[in-house]
Amino acid sequence: MDIIKIGGRVYSGAVTSYKGTRINVDGDGTGTTESGYTIRDIRREGKNKIMLKLDGLTQEEFSALMTALKPARIEVEFFCGEFQTMTAYAGDINWELIKAVNENDNRWRLETSLIEY
Repeated sequence: MDIIKIGGRVYSGAVTSYKGTRINVDGDGTGTTESGYTIRDIRREGKNKIMLKLDGLTQEEFSALMTALKPARIEVEFFCGEFQTMTAYAGDINWELIKAVNENDNRWRLETSLIEY
Protein backbone atom coordinates (compact mmCIF):
# COMPACT_ATOMS: atom_id res chain seq x y z
CA MET A 1 0.00 0.00 0.00
CA ASP A 2 1.29 3.44 -0.86
CA ILE A 3 1.08 5.27 2.46
CA ILE A 4 2.85 8.51 1.59
CA LYS A 5 3.62 10.65 -1.44
CA ILE A 6 6.01 13.58 -1.20
CA GLY A 7 5.86 15.95 -4.13
CA GLY A 8 3.80 13.39 -6.03
CA ARG A 9 6.32 10.55 -5.66
CA VAL A 10 5.75 7.34 -3.67
CA TYR A 11 8.42 6.28 -1.18
CA SER A 12 6.50 3.56 0.66
CA GLY A 13 8.85 0.75 -0.40
CA ALA A 14 11.56 2.28 1.78
CA VAL A 15 9.40 3.38 4.74
CA THR A 16 10.51 1.60 7.93
CA SER A 17 8.85 3.91 10.44
CA TYR A 18 5.69 5.96 9.90
CA LYS A 19 4.33 7.75 12.93
CA GLY A 20 1.97 10.69 13.16
CA THR A 21 0.45 13.03 15.65
CA ARG A 22 -2.24 15.68 15.53
CA ILE A 23 -0.96 18.89 17.14
CA ASN A 24 -2.56 22.02 18.53
CA VAL A 25 -0.43 25.15 18.75
CA ASP A 26 -1.30 27.65 21.47
CA GLY A 27 -1.67 31.32 20.72
CA ASP A 28 -0.89 34.23 23.04
CA GLY A 29 -4.29 34.36 24.77
CA THR A 30 -3.80 31.88 27.60
CA GLY A 31 -5.20 33.02 30.91
CA THR A 32 -7.57 32.34 33.77
CA THR A 33 -11.13 33.53 34.28
CA GLU A 34 -12.36 35.07 37.55
CA SER A 35 -13.86 31.71 38.52
CA GLY A 36 -10.51 29.92 38.05
CA TYR A 37 -11.02 28.28 34.66
CA THR A 38 -8.07 28.23 32.31
CA ILE A 39 -8.67 29.63 28.84
CA ARG A 40 -6.48 28.77 25.86
CA ASP A 41 -6.30 30.57 22.57
CA ILE A 42 -5.53 27.80 20.10
CA ARG A 43 -3.86 29.36 17.09
CA ARG A 44 -3.62 26.20 15.00
CA GLU A 45 -5.88 23.29 15.75
CA GLY A 46 -5.64 19.75 14.41
CA LYS A 47 -2.47 20.11 12.35
CA ASN A 48 -0.64 16.95 11.32
CA LYS A 49 2.95 16.01 11.97
CA ILE A 50 4.36 12.87 10.37
CA MET A 51 7.61 11.40 11.64
CA LEU A 52 9.10 9.39 8.83
CA LYS A 53 12.06 7.05 8.49
CA LEU A 54 13.13 5.58 5.16
CA ASP A 55 15.82 2.91 4.86
CA GLY A 56 17.61 1.36 1.91
CA LEU A 57 17.18 4.30 -0.43
CA THR A 58 19.26 4.10 -3.58
CA GLN A 59 21.51 7.00 -4.46
CA GLU A 60 18.91 8.19 -7.02
CA GLU A 61 16.00 7.89 -4.53
CA PHE A 62 17.99 9.65 -1.81
CA SER A 63 18.89 12.52 -4.16
CA ALA A 64 15.27 12.84 -5.37
CA LEU A 65 13.94 12.87 -1.81
CA MET A 66 16.46 15.48 -0.65
CA THR A 67 15.39 17.66 -3.60
CA ALA A 68 11.69 17.10 -2.80
CA LEU A 69 12.24 18.21 0.81
CA LYS A 70 14.03 21.49 -0.09
CA PRO A 71 11.06 23.79 -0.83
CA ALA A 72 9.47 25.78 1.98
CA ARG A 73 6.10 24.27 1.03
CA ILE A 74 5.76 20.60 0.15
CA GLU A 75 2.61 18.83 -1.03
CA VAL A 76 2.19 15.60 0.95
CA GLU A 77 -0.44 12.90 0.50
CA PHE A 78 -0.55 10.52 3.45
CA PHE A 79 -2.65 7.75 4.94
CA CYS A 80 -4.26 8.08 8.37
CA GLY A 81 -7.40 5.95 8.21
CA GLU A 82 -8.04 7.58 4.85
CA PHE A 83 -5.87 9.45 2.39
CA GLN A 84 -5.40 13.13 3.17
CA THR A 85 -3.40 15.90 1.54
CA MET A 86 -1.52 18.62 3.39
CA THR A 87 0.91 21.39 2.66
CA ALA A 88 3.88 20.90 4.93
CA TYR A 89 7.49 21.74 5.55
CA ALA A 90 10.30 19.37 6.48
CA GLY A 91 11.62 19.64 10.01
CA ASP A 92 15.16 18.51 10.78
CA ILE A 93 16.46 16.05 8.20
CA ASN A 94 18.80 13.34 9.47
CA TRP A 95 20.53 11.22 6.85
CA GLU A 96 23.06 8.43 6.94
CA LEU A 97 24.95 6.31 4.44
CA ILE A 98 24.16 2.79 5.70
CA LYS A 99 25.81 0.73 2.97
CA ALA A 100 28.78 2.12 1.06
CA VAL A 101 29.62 0.01 -1.98
CA ASN A 102 29.89 2.30 -4.98
CA GLU A 103 27.89 5.16 -6.47
CA ASN A 104 25.35 2.76 -8.01
CA ASP A 105 24.89 0.43 -5.03
CA ASN A 106 25.04 2.72 -1.99
CA ARG A 107 22.06 2.64 0.40
CA TRP A 108 20.86 5.57 2.48
CA ARG A 109 18.69 6.19 5.55
CA LEU A 110 16.69 9.39 5.94
CA GLU A 111 14.58 10.57 8.89
CA THR A 112 12.48 13.72 9.00
CA SER A 113 9.22 15.19 10.24
CA LEU A 114 6.70 16.65 7.84
CA ILE A 115 4.79 19.39 9.65
CA GLU A 116 1.56 20.83 8.31
CA TYR A 117 1.29 24.60 7.86
